[in-house]
Amino acid sequence: MRDKINFKEFYVKPKLPENLEKLAVLSQNLWSTWDSEAYRLFLRIDPKLYRKFNHNPVKFLQRIPEKRLYELSEDKGFLYELEAVGKRFENYLDFIGHFSDKEGNKREFDRDLQIAYLSMEFGLHESLPIYSGGLGVLAGDHLKAASDMGLPLIAFGILYRYGYFFQKINLEGKQEEFYQENDWYSKPVRKLKDEVGNDIEIKIKLKNEKIYLNAWQIDVGKIPLYLVDSNHIKNKEKYRKITDYLYVADKEMRLQQELVLAFGSMALMKRLQINPTIYHLNEGHSAFVILKRLENLVLNGKFKPEAAKEIIRAGTVFTTHTPVPAGNETFDNKLVESFLSGILQEMGIEFKEFRKLALIKEKDKFSLPALAIRFSKYINGVSKLHSRISREMWHPVYPQLYEKEMPIRAITNGVHLQSWLSRRMIRLFDRYLGKDYRHRAEEKTLWENVFAIPDIEIWEAHQARKEQMISFMRTRLQESLILKSGVARTNIGVQSVLNSNHLIVGFARRFASYKRANLILKDKERLLKLLNNKTRPLQFVFAGKAHPADEKGKAMIKEIIDFAHENKVEDKFVFIENYDMNIARHLVQGVDVWLNNPIKPLEASGTSGMKAGMNGALNLSVPDGWWDECYNPKNGWAITSGENISDLEIREKLEADEIYDLLENEVLEIYYNRDQNDLPLNWIKMMKQSIYDVGKNFNMHRVLEEYLHEFYLPGAENVRKLAKDNYTKVDELIKIDREISDSWQKVKFLDLRTDTKENIILNSGEEVTIKTKIELDGISENLVQVEVFYKIIDNNFKIIPLDFRERENNVATFDGNFIIQGSGKQSFNVRIKPKSCCLKDFYEYVKWYY
Repeated sequence: MRDKINFKEFYVKPKLPENLEKLAVLSQNLWSTWDSEAYRLFLRIDPKLYRKFNHNPVKFLQRIPEKRLYELSEDKGFLYELEAVGKRFENYLDFIGHFSDKEGNKREFDRDLQIAYLSMEFGLHESLPIYSGGLGVLAGDHLKAASDMGLPLIAFGILYRYGYFFQKINLEGKQEEFYQENDWYSKPVRKLKDEVGNDIEIKIKLKNEKIYLNAWQIDVGKIPLYLVDSNHIKNKEKYRKITDYLYVADKEMRLQQELVLAFGSMALMKRLQINPTIYHLNEGHSAFVILKRLENLVLNGKFKPEAAKEIIRAGTVFTTHTPVPAGNETFDNKLVESFLSGILQEMGIEFKEFRKLALIKEKDKFSLPALAIRFSKYINGVSKLHSRISREMWHPVYPQLYEKEMPIRAITNGVHLQSWLSRRMIRLFDRYLGKDYRHRAEEKTLWENVFAIPDIEIWEAHQARKEQMISFMRTRLQESLILKSGVARTNIGVQSVLNSNHLIVGFARRFASYKRANLILKDKERLLKLLNNKTRPLQFVFAGKAHPADEKGKAMIKEIIDFAHENKVEDKFVFIENYDMNIARHLVQGVDVWLNNPIKPLEASGTSGMKAGMNGALNLSVPDGWWDECYNPKNGWAITSGENISDLEIREKLEADEIYDLLENEVLEIYYNRDQNDLPLNWIKMMKQSIYDVGKNFNMHRVLEEYLHEFYLPGAENVRKLAKDNYTKVDELIKIDREISDSWQKVKFLDLRTDTKENIILNSGEEVTIKTKIELDGISENLVQVEVFYKIIDNNFKIIPLDFRERENNVATFDGNFIIQGSGKQSFNVRIKPKSCCLKDFYEYVKWYY
């Protein structure tokens, strides 16, 4: 007799009346989750049920009673709205993307341009928990904006069985983690099928063992996102678990995940006959795609490894996201060798040679970002400040360059408007900016219309959303208490939590030590006076997860919860558990002030403040990341008192005191200063400035315009030039590279003469002449550039090429001059470097005189 009865599971699609079939089509594309009209359509069917299923349109349709479906099929008003939304969706998909060339003419994208975007995580919607935080949400917004713009982009990632953890706060105020298995058949995800309807199956090898991968697709508007997972019935149990969890702590499992991402994505491209022009690596996690491309070019394309490297480099974009060491993926060399030695041997490459391309310094661990940097022509940080830090951080990769010359540009992050603007704000934008702003958000003149929105309309839209946020927070708190068996740790009733008439400060992000969520608790007595003020009350809402292994982050959460409980301020100092995109959306759309106080310069960019700012919230932030570029006294406040203070304790005391001072003397003063109609006119003026500054400069359309013109289009042109005439330019490049590398060790300065002496005092406007003799060994003088590097101030320098005069045997003479400018302490040096040629800069070959 059986102890357990097993059932065969299967899934049944809901049978919709014929005139409602468009609902099924809409539910399968994530466009319906960010388009305001589509959202309202699903909400109209059953708002309570739609919210219960976390705005997941697929699961929602699976659970609607047949009776309700029949009612809708007879509802002329609903059918009219369904038809309108369906037409709106068709028009969206029919939109043809274009860009403006250097002359300002609009051009459509070349048909052969394809951009492959690879990322470890994608934050697309709360119903798809395959993200952990900002990096994933940024990737999701990248796809959505690419869809809006009609950019020819295709994305690749991993579909995690469990994904990232869910957070619960126990009765002691401590974070607990748990995981839920994802039911992909009840989400807007579908398995890829072949021509006869069978599931597509991808095969890769790890350590000479065959691993089978499932293949999936998520439609993000016009953009396909392809995902792989290893939970395949043919795999051994240990391999089935590779893609279970996002960001596992076990290093070998993490390495296998990143190999699956790279190898699986490349195998899927081959299966689907996708041939990208550009490969965009979002962080170092996806860097192993370089190895697979190398294998393809060497073994199938019959290129030599050095030629393959140049082909890969010409069309590769790498975005680095964090100045925090833990965020930059490294592995033990022996562990990496155990997985890569086989594939490298097939190409005739020794691991010890390949490893050098992933080292920062000798004896370092295998660094994926270092590998990506060496194989990428286009590299960027995610804010101007972060790019400066990144140039310093990654300078050891090319130590012969002056640090400020490291080829890492700044493309500051942005956010997808339709995903993060409140629906009230969208209606105002439609009315005053024009509905076409969805496709034209990068056009800065468009944003001038924000100032035409009447004060009363801005304020009423914000207040309405604030009340909705409070209602949502109360519901979440009530559910939280119910799940805790009804044992209330709180001293107050849920319905008295938060007041829409009182100022609310929001703080929501990952609880990591450097983000300092508990800085506001530095002077608890002073904070309590602010919270309990009868005439100008202050409230706080916190949300965020700490990494399961981060005990300090967990302690911060407990400290915030304990403070509220012990001081009986739980109605105005609130922590909301299980932070996700849904909670984030409510917070950024509903709070009055967005607080951010990381240790500068550890916040690479930050995007939550952008989302709040474009909804009219005012940022109160350390000028780190994006806020360093956006802040002005008209749109918010900057916390600057800790600048250049190395002692962390002193720094935190100064910054906490400044936060209290700003709240007491400026923020609360402006917010509660009302006219006869109870409108805070000066506050509303700052809200408009915030919407204007953030919307104009930090929307994702602007970001993609920069990627397009600085990286994607030039990269595509590079690839085209290299491929011309059967890759003859690659052969030319390899010949030049060998000529340089064979002789570079013997290249040296023999003599340098100048009409100045060290430490001499010069006058601004004076001319300095330089003459130098160079030993070139066997290198042609046409391949080298001799130049003066004139450093005016630390971040301001000029490069002045010297002219070639003559060559006698292997000795070449160069001379020239430069004009002194400015004043103060200055310096110069003279250097030899190879000229850029054949689309390559030879960063590794530079020699300085001094």
